[in-house]
Formats: sequence, structure tokens, C-alpha cells
Amino acid sequence: MSVWAILVAAGRGERLGLGRPKAFANLGDEPLLAEPLRRLEASPWVDGIVLVAPPGWEEPAILLAEEEGCGKVHA
Repeated sequence: MSVWAILVAAGRGERLGLGRPKAFANLGDEPLLAEPLRRLEASPWVDGIVLVAPPGWEEPAILLAEEEGCGKVHA
């Protein structure tokens, strides 16, 4: 049996007024999405990660996952 995590990072972030989705808002020196990606990637119980990004932000989400070394991600 394999276990897949679904990471929903599809919030538009309109109320934040940043002009980009919430998942790409910085917390300190990195996007909010970076930490959950790293934790799911490191989990021995998770075989794959489905990353759900807002329309038009699929490519930046994939690039961020690659930068974080997440080989389990499928967008």
C-alpha cells in the first residue's frame, strides 16, 4: 500500500494584498509552502505528494518543490 499526501496550496491570498497566492507569501526568508513540502518529503510514511496550486501558479509551485529537493511531488 502506498500513501500520498495532498498539499492544497490554492489560496489566492487576496485579503493579504500581496498580489500572489498565500502559499508564496514569505514567512521569514522563505515562502509558506516550503516548510510543509520539506516535512512531507522527509516523512517515511509519505510515498508521494500531490501539490495543488492556483491556476497559473503550477510552474512556480513545481520550481519551488524542486528547489526544496522534493522528489515525491506531482502537481
